[in-house]
Amino acid sequence: MKKRILVPIVGQGSIIHIIRTGMLDKMRTFCEPVVALLWNQEDLVEELKAKGYEVTFIPPYNVSTEYLQLKSKINIWYINHKLKTPSVSLQQKYLAQFKKERFVKKFKKQLRENVYKLRFKLQPEYINRLKAEENEQIKNQNCYQVYVDWLKQLKIEGLFTVTPFLAEVDLMARILKLKGTPILASIYSFDNVTKRGWQSIVFDRYIVWNKYNKAELQRIYKQLEQDSLITVAGAPQFDFHYNENYAWSKEEWMNRLGIPANKKVILYSGGPVSLLPDEPQYLKALKEAYEEGKISKDNVILFRCHPLDKVERWKKYVGETDFIVYDSAPNGEKKLDHVNVTDEDIMKLMSTLKHADVHINVISTMAVDGSAFKKPQIGPYYDDVHPSTQDLFRGMYHQEHYLPILKTETVNLANNREQYIEFVNKAMQNPSSYTTNCSKCVSEIVTYTDGQSTNRAVAAIKDFFVQ
Repeated sequence: MKKRILVPIVGQGSIIHIIRTGMLDKMRTFCEPVVALLWNQEDLVEELKAKGYEVTFIPPYNVSTEYLQLKSKINIWYINHKLKTPSVSLQQKYLAQFKKERFVKKFKKQLRENVYKLRFKLQPEYINRLKAEENEQIKNQNCYQVYVDWLKQLKIEGLFTVTPFLAEVDLMARILKLKGTPILASIYSFDNVTKRGWQSIVFDRYIVWNKYNKAELQRIYKQLEQDSLITVAGAPQFDFHYNENYAWSKEEWMNRLGIPANKKVILYSGGPVSLLPDEPQYLKALKEAYEEGKISKDNVILFRCHPLDKVERWKKYVGETDFIVYDSAPNGEKKLDHVNVTDEDIMKLMSTLKHADVHINVISTMAVDGSAFKKPQIGPYYDDVHPSTQDLFRGMYHQEHYLPILKTETVNLANNREQYIEFVNKAMQNPSSYTTNCSKCVSEIVTYTDGQSTNRAVAAIKDFFVQ
């Protein structure tokens, strides 16, 4: 009998990683996947059921304010005593300038946090008391017994997830681990390990992109010091980059996106509004340079909106014109991430990366995606909207997960607007001089460039569950 393995699908990332790569179909050869959706996506449900998959829905995660406050205290300890990464501070300092909090409220919040930091330092045993309290409180939350009953009803014999940091997944994982049920996590994105908060449990085994993710996990969790507990498999979602079947011809791509024929394409990949609220300034700088004749009329600008953003905010700030093509991403109605991602959506992205001539992005994984297609990578490294706090923006490039990219010198950092436009023009004229380190960047971050990362991950999943 094949084991019944619970596979949570909680957003666009898990759809791409697990379903679109073919990972789920490969898994069913040695186990019985039970797909658990976080939201009701009718077309996705119908697709999965048509293939014979069992589909269930993750119960609502309802916890009290008191429990969340307790968890936030533990998270302060986790960030300062376990995670120990500069990324958290760099991001907090940058985003703090956009928060409209009164000074007194902000001061009190910082004071409370400092008190807890000091207490964790002076009383090492304090965290054990908090963890013990959390372990009791979670069992008294309304959702706990609901999850226990749900998992029992489904007769789950294992858990595989690419989102171990999500509260709903963490809860189901801790319940299953308490019963001795095997649990396995594959880290969806290379920044997840250092950008997520405290988890209640450590998974039995992990699958990661690269040596950096492995080292991060082993630094944080002593339980993972044994190398066999972490498999470096590469990034399954990068298999599409090496599959010619996932790219349209240049002519079809231009027709589908409404890009004028016989034009070179400057691609700007936008970031999420939650992290980069002032980012539209860089697209506007391109527009103004174009209007001033500083960028050739032989070019057109293609803007790709981030899946966790809406294209309207860019159009409002930058304006619409015939030399900017806006390409919006699919968004969920209630939550941006809760939407299906089809093969056609992936083909559009792969075609865009393949056929664009120059690629601009800010502190993004897209720098690696673009490098896989050997396109010049340009990153604005200045802030004209908030010049007095420009160093805070620059600090975002020096987060732990992004440093390996910077060290490959693949991304050409523009220190000011003039250099930004200069880089764009030179890269358009002589792209090969800007792509010498692209292969190094991809190998450093994704590890493998053979298009077989899904197969490696599936082999690790099978090895774990089929004993």
